[in-house]
Amino acid sequence: MTTAVRAATTTRRQAPTRPRRHRADRAFDVGVVVAVNALLLLALWIRHGGLDTLDAPGGAYTAIGQLTGLFGTYAVLIQLLLMSRIGWLEGWIGFDRLAVWHRWGGFASVVLLVAHAVFITLGYAESSGQSIPKQVGDFVQHYPDVLMSIVGLALFLAVAITSMRWARRKMSREAWYSVHLYAYLAVALSFAHQLSVGTDFSRDSLARAWWVALYVAVFGAILAWRVGRPVVFNLQHRLRVQSVQREANGVVSLYISGRRLGDVRAEAGQFFLWRFLSGTGWTKAHPFSLSGAPNPRFLRITVKDLGDDTRQMQRIKPGVRVFAEGPYGTFTAQKRTRPRVALIGGGIGITPLRALLQTLPDQTGDVTLLYRAATEGDVAFRKELDVFAARGVDVRILVGTDIGDDQTDQLGIPALRHHIPDIAARDVYVCGPPAMLNAVVRRLDVIGVPPEHVHYERFEY
Repeated sequence: MTTAVRAATTTRRQAPTRPRRHRADRAFDVGVVVAVNALLLLALWIRHGGLDTLDAPGGAYTAIGQLTGLFGTYAVLIQLLLMSRIGWLEGWIGFDRLAVWHRWGGFASVVLLVAHAVFITLGYAESSGQSIPKQVGDFVQHYPDVLMSIVGLALFLAVAITSMRWARRKMSREAWYSVHLYAYLAVALSFAHQLSVGTDFSRDSLARAWWVALYVAVFGAILAWRVGRPVVFNLQHRLRVQSVQREANGVVSLYISGRRLGDVRAEAGQFFLWRFLSGTGWTKAHPFSLSGAPNPRFLRITVKDLGDDTRQMQRIKPGVRVFAEGPYGTFTAQKRTRPRVALIGGGIGITPLRALLQTLPDQTGDVTLLYRAATEGDVAFRKELDVFAARGVDVRILVGTDIGDDQTDQLGIPALRHHIPDIAARDVYVCGPPAMLNAVVRRLDVIGVPPEHVHYERFEY
């Protein structure tokens, strides 16, 4: 066995963890906090005389406009907080669950803000006896902050539209991420509008203090976790590319060295956001899972050529500085509550599963790996998987490009039952392209694997 393979397959055993509190319970707790603050928001609106507007001409429209504006702004702040990468929150709920909340909450906040613009305009137009176009013109001419809010709403709409699935398929990840950054500018413009004409700020000191506290908490978390924490981490570890090793067709592993890597609090299965500081690489953060359990000598990630920046990463030279943010994710052995485990991977989705093999038991029959690859040349970590197979892991490599349905696919229901007859009694970890991941998760549900024993994670941020 070569030194590289021996180092990459050195195991650190972890005993099965006791069942921990289910994420649904934690999600309920977060929901309670959000709901309590929403009720407080409503109470503050009533406190500063919101109900009094109902008696005035156009009052119903104005009241709806005020409430949708307040709740829309509150929803935006929640979305920013969910994606501020707070370590304990991400570890408590899970990056995948937070991403789903962020996506749907983001759409809801945009709907509320659009409703705010529509109903406020209707209310003021009816109150003043003006047409809607004239009322809009009056807003723009006499209220500069309203013009800022219109620009902010346009930016929110751009973020929402580019986040739809059909748009995401047509955009590069880098372009989508760049558009997303404009959400911060939109929040700043909306805050200026709220500060200028919002009744919460102009009439109620208690409400003003509550809103200011919300903004300070959210942007404080963003500065601490998205700026401060990564800067401290990288000053401490000073990461560099140590070497590059070819694994399969268009797939390379990057071995990353640094100082005091033994102090990196990461687990196999987690991922970092990586920036390679050569050319324009410093401007783009890419989520890559560790492809081996972290150790004091190096961190390893494995990258497949999927176009754009991943193609350039195939040619990265040793010595290039690396800026990393993380670790993130709960796709780890700590989630295991059953003695036996099934790992199901497709394509480059083998990466975190390969790392997990180092922290799972290797008694014969305890771990089964189903690894689907398009061709023999696309199979990564061949030698390392042979080592794990010799230790007792049941490694099954499924080669083929044909994609079937739930019954005929190589990872279809009959195939899963054939390869792992007791799969319903195991913890199952799944990683792969979105279509494959969604199909396998659905099939596991049909087979009868309880949802709390199916573990997966999507990279959305």
